[in-house]
Amino acid sequence: MTTTRALLIDFDGVLRHHHALGSGLPDGALLATAFRPELVNLAITGEITQKEWESRIADELQKRYLAADVARAIDHFRDIGYIDEEVMAIVDAARPHATVCLVSNATDRLHRDLVALGSTDRFDHVVASADIGIAKPDERIFAAAARLAGIPAERCLMVDDTPANTEAAQSLGMSGHVFRTASELKEVLDDWLARDLMDRTMPEVRDREAVRVLCLDQQDRLLLLHWRDPVSGAYLWEPTGGGVEPGESYIAAAHREVLEETGFLNVHISPDSIPVRRDQPWRGRRFRNVEQFFVARIPDDQAITTPELTDTEVETLVGSRWWTWPELLRTTERIEPVDIVHVLRTLAPGGPWSDPFKTGM
Repeated sequence: MTTTRALLIDFDGVLRHHHALGSGLPDGALLATAFRPELVNLAITGEITQKEWESRIADELQKRYLAADVARAIDHFRDIGYIDEEVMAIVDAARPHATVCLVSNATDRLHRDLVALGSTDRFDHVVASADIGIAKPDERIFAAAARLAGIPAERCLMVDDTPANTEAAQSLGMSGHVFRTASELKEVLDDWLARDLMDRTMPEVRDREAVRVLCLDQQDRLLLLHWRDPVSGAYLWEPTGGGVEPGESYIAAAHREVLEETGFLNVHISPDSIPVRRDQPWRGRRFRNVEQFFVARIPDDQAITTPELTDTEVETLVGSRWWTWPELLRTTERIEPVDIVHVLRTLAPGGPWSDPFKTGM
């Protein structure tokens, strides 16, 4: 499925609810203990597992309520709840028109719960805070969801029942909606899906032939170049590459661009490539074209010479750096192409970006 927008949606309180079960403890005691910030934050950022969290909850409760049946209380705490099918149906209806990402402050149990609830296939991506070590309202978790979806932030809608979370998403340029009712969500989604999210104010450049090379080192770090748009002042990171010269093959252009922009000598570039549709503003114009992407493995003892940059590149190139997968996933900086995760998974399968559940560390 290819879409031009993404729906990011919370799980608990929006799509999932829990049964009202008695814990055998004073009202509120179980949740007050479990969700004490210094304890719950360890669980939802993956520093401790669900089982370790439950064990610590049980220990605290047993000390406080000596006569209580703590084991029974924890059993009730493990309730996987139920899906609100009215809300889920609204999300299902939007899925042909938007990539749907579940974004949840959750422990390592989330994926098992989704399987038990029969809901795994109802989301294109699942971003659990425990997987990436970051919890809402940290902006980086929303950036990670957009990057996995391959959709620019300005074409994302975040739905959450906590205002601080939607506000954090909006600070990245996303649209935000605080969930209250299913009917209101449907109205908001219908309006958002009908809205034109494209910037049509800039002149377009089409059919420009270009190539990019994903340079990966032996530790699966990705080399990205840092550019500054001299017209807008905006910054972006992207793989090395550029336009194809008249009569030049894609692979020849890839070798030339790597040498000119990085100085790497005699790099082996895999002959396999994939076309990637690009849509990005640069120097006051909107470039909409397809570029051929290749991959190259850079050895630790790679020979190097001085890069040969054009005058334009000297003007706009700020620097370069090697990015680890967690850094690439979590950053709120602009990374191009927006679907770089898909490109990595296609051209370099087996890397740390390939596991559909463990999206982070």
